[in-house]
Amino acid sequence: MGRIIMSLASVTILIANYNDEEYIDRCIESAVNQNYPGPLTVCIVDDGSEDGSWEVITSYLKNPTETKVEDGLILESKNIGRFGNTKIMAVQTSNGGPSYARNIGIKYTLEETDIYAILDSDDEMYEDKVSACINLFEMGNGMIGVVYGDYDTVNVATGKIIREFKEPYSRKKLVRECIVHSGALILKEALQDVLEDTGYYDETMRTCEDYDLWMRISEKYIIAHVPKSLTKVRVTGDNSSFIVNQEVWQKNWIRVMEKMQQRSNG
Repeated sequence: MGRIIMSLASVTILIANYNDEEYIDRCIESAVNQNYPGPLTVCIVDDGSEDGSWEVITSYLKNPTETKVEDGLILESKNIGRFGNTKIMAVQTSNGGPSYARNIGIKYTLEETDIYAILDSDDEMYEDKVSACINLFEMGNGMIGVVYGDYDTVNVATGKIIREFKEPYSRKKLVRECIVHSGALILKEALQDVLEDTGYYDETMRTCEDYDLWMRISEKYIIAHVPKSLTKVRVTGDNSSFIVNQEVWQKNWIRVMEKMQQRSNG
């Protein structure tokens, strides 16, 4: 594909959900209510939830079409959102973890997508998130693979909001720590250029899977930072990054470093 006119880029907001019945409604509403006027798809992949998540998700689809696929079930409805430019796609699949769920969402939206916006199911986007990031992609003329911003953390127990300032990007910093927020926007071509046997997101990793993806993309593309809060991140004590034990986290972090070294060695 040639140069994208980013003001008209087709954006897919990708939400992987597992048992987030309490927050998934606000997550979906924040995605649908983006002030971005271009083509927008909100793709929610329910990763085998055991609560009432699927019922909440499907309540947002009006007169949906239904398609059975090898991975499960897809429901779609169109012409919603601020500008009537938004399609909602809900995918129901068996539990395979967040990487698997995101990869399923990418699989069924890849053909119609220019940019992916990743959103965790208990988080919310501010209304200008997509628009703010699209501007940077346009300036990069195909050289920027990922755009990320700052975010606000909300303590569910106390209601306290704290602005989390992310560092301006440098690859040296990224190699030391994951400075790119998981809810970043990704150029489709960047995903395609770093596809592995284990998926766009590495399905063998229970955590650090986003860090692994940023490392792979950073070897071929520029990563850019928007210095403003673009996302509201809930801290409940139940977020997947908090409930994974340190041993698993350390194992996956080491795996990210090993994979980087293997690529460097050719």
